[in-house]
Amino acid sequence: MSILDPTLAAVYKEWYTDKSPYDTYFRNSPLVKTIPTSRIGGKTYNVFLDMGNGGNASGSLRASTDNMIANGNGPSAQFAISSGQMFATFQIAQADILASRTVRGAFVPAPVLLLHKSLDSFRKLMAISLYGSGFGEIGHPVVITTVVGANTMTLTDQTTANSLAVGQVFRVTNGALPSSSVRTSKNTVTHVNGLSITFTSDTIETWAVTDWIELDGCRNGSTPLLPVGLSAWLPTVGNRVPGSAWDAYIAAPFFGVDRSINAASAGQFILRDVGGSEKYTDAVTRGVNAVRTAGGLPDLLVINPQIYFKIVQELNAQTNLWQAINMTASNNNPNEVVRGISQLKFAFSSTWVDQTFDDPWCPTFTGYILQKDVLELAALTNVETPLNDGISGNDPGKQPIDQTSAPDLNYYWLIEDYLTSMPGPIVQNGAQLQVAVQFYGCWVNHAPSNCAVINFVS
Repeated sequence: MSILDPTLAAVYKEWYTDKSPYDTYFRNSPLVKTIPTSRIGGKTYNVFLDMGNGGNASGSLRASTDNMIANGNGPSAQFAISSGQMFATFQIAQADILASRTVRGAFVPAPVLLLHKSLDSFRKLMAISLYGSGFGEIGHPVVITTVVGANTMTLTDQTTANSLAVGQVFRVTNGALPSSSVRTSKNTVTHVNGLSITFTSDTIETWAVTDWIELDGCRNGSTPLLPVGLSAWLPTVGNRVPGSAWDAYIAAPFFGVDRSINAASAGQFILRDVGGSEKYTDAVTRGVNAVRTAGGLPDLLVINPQIYFKIVQELNAQTNLWQAINMTASNNNPNEVVRGISQLKFAFSSTWVDQTFDDPWCPTFTGYILQKDVLELAALTNVETPLNDGISGNDPGKQPIDQTSAPDLNYYWLIEDYLTSMPGPIVQNGAQLQVAVQFYGCWVNHAPSNCAVINFVS
């Protein structure tokens, strides 16, 4: 609707904003950018782990010697970690490049916008791989029988919903593990409205709440294609209860290592005592104690924002009125009320976890107590540049569109070791260019027993 005289419509121009354009993307994972990176080569990245001291100490030298001879010096092993891979790509025609070169032609150059989209998709998939097991799993569906065509499901977990972008194609497993075989349907997201996801499906299927939603193209049969992340390095399968699915899972070789010999090689595990009404804060403190007892030096807690909020609620319930009124950064405003907590620190004895990340890509009811210097992102490619969005640590915000650098539009392999520009298809309006962001590498935990995973339980 216009307030102007329609007989004068031809004389008016359109007036465009000179402010920077924005997007609707979620913030990226702060943990992904915090983990140290390194460049490697070769077919595997091998990491040594001593899994036991042999236990031959005794009050008798003869008994100690006999036990050592009979049982050896204790187990040790090497993780032979293979690299995963990730790609994000776009195609662009000559006309679009030429038409968008100046601010009079476009809000931002079309190649900049397309690279911005690809880099954001890449960064989100990197976060999904960090918290996953390499299969591109993002969470569980609801019980639904799909139809061929349009479907809508209302998910129960915001992190799962945030992982589904318009245009995303996903599959669903026919089993309770991410490694379970996938069903036949391919499902394409068409609308996202909070927890409500509308998608088109090409097959009629009935999904269970124990199935997994997995992004398409992240597995080759039963082999994961993405880097294997924390849910495999620090697993929670079957809540680690003997006699459950945990037995088979932990006995299966993990990068060549039988972790069932000593489950500490899969990290410490804390299950929040829901029946005993254990507080979230107390479960975290138990985790700090477990890592301390294991000899670790934990310095980072990573939790989902929803769990951060629950912890804030617990702590605020124990906050008196004077504290609520005087929790400002400056004492100059003693009557200013602050509701919420900007920093969380946890301690057990002389061990301090002095940093907490509220990571939106961390699975909702899972938390990690980490020793940062035992984590590593080892890569064949340059990963620092594509992951750098200009946001430091756990700071809020996201990269503006116009702060993305323009890609090199010449045909080159391995531009800065992370981009490749190659000929695209020939179409009616001319030749196209295809640009791919690429990554080959692996997540590494050099000392799993120095870290803990917490199942907060929904």
